Amino acid sequence: MAPKSRGASLLLDAFFQASSKKHICLSCRNNLNISRARYASTATAQVTVEAPPISQLSPNEPGASPAPQPRIIVKAGVVVSRPPLTTPDAHSFDTAFYLYQRRLNERLVLPFSQYFHYKRGTPAFEHWRTKRRERGGIAARDLGKYNAYTKESWNDEVLMGDESAAPQKVVEQLIEEEGRGAEFVGEGEADAKLGGLKRATEADQSNDQKSLERSLSRTLYLLVRNKDAKMSWRFPAADVEVREGLKEAAQRVLGSSCGVNMNTWFVANHPIGHHIEQKPEQTSGAESPEQKQMIQAGDVDATKIFFMKARIFAGQADIRNNSYELEDFKWLSKEEVEKHVTPEYWQSVKNMLVEQ
Repeated sequence: MAPKSRGASLLLDAFFQASSKKHICLSCRNNLNISRARYASTATAQVTVEAPPISQLSPNEPGASPAPQPRIIVKAGVVVSRPPLTTPDAHSFDTAFYLYQRRLNERLVLPFSQYFHYKRGTPAFEHWRTKRRERGGIAARDLGKYNAYTKESWNDEVLMGDESAAPQKVVEQLIEEEGRGAEFVGEGEADAKLGGLKRATEADQSNDQKSLERSLSRTLYLLVRNKDAKMSWRFPAADVEVREGLKEAAQRVLGSSCGVNMNTWFVANHPIGHHIEQKPEQTSGAESPEQKQMIQAGDVDATKIFFMKARIFAGQADIRNNSYELEDFKWLSKEEVEKHVTPEYWQSVKNMLVEQ
């Protein structure tokens, strides 16, 4: 016992023994009664034991029943993307701003020193003078009908409908002035005026959605479709086998569904998203025989698909000898993916896809 506690106990005993004497004043007697009540309540609180809650009862006791666990099939999916191959298409505001910037720079810098670049009397000098005269005395070839050394040079803004800033228009003017567009294309090709420098390919013109040579400025994603008419388009996915991680399962799924003729790289070891399908009614062709029977019998509560991110650098998908009953594939942009999948599937995967 601590010294402070022993001193308090001795003091109380002395007061209790002297309480029978008549010479103790009323104030001391009241203080003794308050101290006794306080110590008594403290002792009562220490011996009070609360009953355990019902949730802490052992399972062997009556009234405790284990909660049923949901039956879920875990799958691994892979989101294979082809990154953009060219710069994004310029917005009309961007093209107008860049043209205004070039015209402003033409007004602020020193005039073009022609004799520094061309020797007087040479064929190159005469050719440049002829072309400059055709442009209205403008040295630059990408400014449109604008002369920075006239009284109207202040009017350097681009008006609505002016195609002087269009990239394709600028390329056509440069190639036409050089006169060598046919050297970079085949005989009889219609794009000689662009010199082969076009952003739209033959796959874009024919809308070949199986080709990787389309939508060069956009990111394309690989979607597959099962032979079952009820199954919609979706990313390649299959069950996770025993003692297999998500990344290993995704690599196996990609090779088994789309062949090995693709040079791919998995970006990370963790999934970028998931999709939950409550009470699946039809199989996707990627389940084991036991799981197919469970799904058909309605014994599966949900199917959860974890998606891994991958990039393709070379090759092409080949589903001729796939293991999951796939019949078709497509490379689609984000807007095209939304049109091919179900609304529930789109809500799960839309944040995994980039806009560009």
